[in-house]
Amino acid sequence: MSDVGASYVLWIDAGTDPYEVVRRFAVGQSTGTWLPVPGLTDELRAAHEARVLDLQPVPAADLVDNGSAGSWYLATIAVPSVNVGDSIPQLLTTVIGNDASTSVQAKLVGLDLPPDLLARFAGPRHGIDGLRERVGIHDRPLLLNMVKPCTGLTPEAGAEIVHRTALGGVDLIKDDELLGNTEFSPVVDRVRAYTAAIDRAADETGRRALYFVNVTDRPDRMLDTARRAVDAGAEGVMVAYANAGYGSMQALAEAVEVPVLGHFAGSAPYYENPTTGMSSDLANGLLPRLAGADLSLVNTPYGGYPISPVAYRRTAAELTSDRPGLRRTAPIIGGGVHPGTVRRYVDEVGADVVLGVGGAIQGHPGGAAAGVRAMHAAIEAAVAGLDVHEAAAEDDDLRVAIERWGTLEP
Repeated sequence: MSDVGASYVLWIDAGTDPYEVVRRFAVGQSTGTWLPVPGLTDELRAAHEARVLDLQPVPAADLVDNGSAGSWYLATIAVPSVNVGDSIPQLLTTVIGNDASTSVQAKLVGLDLPPDLLARFAGPRHGIDGLRERVGIHDRPLLLNMVKPCTGLTPEAGAEIVHRTALGGVDLIKDDELLGNTEFSPVVDRVRAYTAAIDRAADETGRRALYFVNVTDRPDRMLDTARRAVDAGAEGVMVAYANAGYGSMQALAEAVEVPVLGHFAGSAPYYENPTTGMSSDLANGLLPRLAGADLSLVNTPYGGYPISPVAYRRTAAELTSDRPGLRRTAPIIGGGVHPGTVRRYVDEVGADVVLGVGGAIQGHPGGAAAGVRAMHAAIEAAVAGLDVHEAAAEDDDLRVAIERWGTLEP
């Protein structure tokens, strides 16, 4: 029998037994009762009851401080993996949710999945390596554009923007998460219009972008829409996994063979509370990877959202760290990305990253194609270890971008 290791940070008041608090929590999240009831046999408890693995005060202390109101603790419980199976919804119900009588205010900060359980999650079908094979780029960060404006465009109007962007040689194009399967822009119509625009650009440039269409919806409609989108020519699909559900993205990744892009929209309530929920590296890293995201958005401290530098780096690491049998998910750095930020991200996250750019492409003074070229010049300089200002002196598109938006120095 194998166990899931679930680690939490929690506050425990003085005058209570910390071990007993965590033990009751572990029981409540598994067999669900500490009272004798019919069916609660020793055999059942041995097979299904969670137990305390470790409990440490933070900061570490071995002596009682009688003047303290309590202390923070780092607690780890072992949950029999047979209780959760290969279901992310059931895993989450077990490790962060149950009824109030057995729950405590605790924030999940770590999940250690045993190899036999990890193998039951298919994870990314393609991952970063498969994505690189599809676009034929192996030696640099990939460049992605989010079509702007976010919503309100008809398929025909959006296709014109896509065409101008694709002419610059962008690698990937995606819908903004605010554009779904709407009456003014149905997914299938959008796929046909956008892929035709990409094909026209490819005829001129010899480089072809991959388009990810947003299929986020109710699970039943989402799967049907995704299949129809792929039949219409979609080469990638996108889903806001926290809103549609991690299990829904798991089903989507198994239903279509094209790459799946995971968007973090709606995930903030999972991790913004300092004492409940889970940490962002789980919500935006490990879980979307388990659910099958081939590439997935990562928040950074530099785009205006108050994510901590540590949380940002941990999330990227969860997507790319070696896990036996689980392909690596490509981190997408999005939000405030422009040519002057590229060196910072490459230095911090590495070259196996996707740079997601919206306004700095569509809003470049020279047009969308110039915005793409400026990003490529910045990427080339970053990979070569060159200063972006030196590169800008040799490239007009990059120079204009740096003059407009400045730089984020490493």
